[in-house]
Amino acid sequence: MILYTPMQLELVLEGFDGTKYPEYQEINYDGVSMLVENTSSGKKRIVKLLSTNPYDYLKTNLQPGSLIEC
Repeated sequence: MILYTPMQLELVLEGFDGTKYPEYQEINYDGVSMLVENTSSGKKRIVKLLSTNPYDYLKTNLQPGSLIEC
């Protein structure tokens, strides 16, 4: 990406290095590989399934956004 601007680079990128990104973990839950993030309640929220089995994507308890305990 090219950004054409008359502003100084320091002004354009100000605050960029302070951006906080969520910490994801790759786990194996019930035989399915997935990417999860921790929640404040101690459970984990499914972010993305990494499985190669198409039937895993049809399971309603493994939909992205679902909470799991492990």
